Order: sequence, then C-alpha cells, then structure tokens
Amino acid sequence: WMKGGLVRQDPIQAGDAAFVFGSSVQPDDEPTPKAMARLFRALELVADGRTRHLVVSEIPVPWGRSAPIAEAWVARFAPQAEVVAVGPVRNTRDEAVAVKALFEERGWTRVLAVTSPTHTRRAAAALEAQGLEVVAVPAVETEFDLEGLGFPSDRREAFGALAHEWLGLYVYRQRGWID
Repeated sequence: WMKGGLVRQDPIQAGDAAFVFGSSVQPDDEPTPKAMARLFRALELVADGRTRHLVVSEIPVPWGRSAPIAEAWVARFAPQAEVVAVGPVRNTRDEAVAVKALFEERGWTRVLAVTSPTHTRRAAAALEAQGLEVVAVPAVETEFDLEGLGFPSDRREAFGALAHEWLGLYVYRQRGWID
C-alpha cells in the first residue's frame, strides 16, 4: 500500500533535455547501481532521439562526479548529445532550482525527468513548482523488486525508500516547495 501513488510514469515524448536526478557516485567516480540505472535510462532517451541534451547534477564531496560518467557514455553511445552539469546540489529542491535556471538560460521548457521510480512524484512536482513542463521517466529500480516485493529483503529495502519519499512529500509541501 505504501507504494501507491508514488510512481509517476508519463507518456514518453520529446523534450528539450533529459535531466538525471542525482544519486551518490562513489568517490572514485564509479557509478552506484542507482546512479547507473538513472543515467542509462536518460541515455536511452537520447539514443531514441527524444532529446539531444543530457543534464546531470553534481552532489558535493565526498561523493564522486556524475558528469565524467555521462560524458564517457555519451561519447560512446550517443555522440550527437551534449552533456551539461548543474550544481553542486544537496537535495531535490536544489536540483529543480538549478534546472530551472539552466532552462531559462537556454530557452527550454520541457524536461524529461529521469529518476528512481519511487522518487518520480516528488521530483516531478519540484520541477513543476519551478514552472517547467515535466515528463516523468522512471529508471529501473535496482535495490528491490518494486512490482513484486515477494522477498522479505525486498520489503525491507522498499520500506525505507517508500517512507523516505512520503516524508519528503510532506516536508516539501510544508515548506511550500511543491503543491
């Protein structure tokens, strides 16, 4: 019941840029499974011709950087694309504000928002609160089987992620960061 209403998956359409919400990157700049899944999903959008711009956010040290990973993958799999980094950012709201500034600078309006499935609702709401047109695109969930939750380990992992998102929605609403 906790997962109900958290996952937002909009029909895929073209956008000005695919934005990959940040996830921890190892200090040696190797992606974690979550970061890899998000970046891979955005790269699919670029490869499918939905956009030519891939935007990543950078989280402050001690975490590694996302841009070098994105640049290497784009060079190999979608060389026609441009990689742009925003940040440093500390949370989803910071990311939405940074993306809004970039989009205003470039004259863009529609963002393909790529993040983990349970994060899509809050992530999309944060971008929409900044006045952007959002297409929510969930990446593959790498930490648990969200659709089945058949194993105790999946339920345990999912509980933490789901509780985090419900609390995040509450806090963001209280602070006026989302509607």
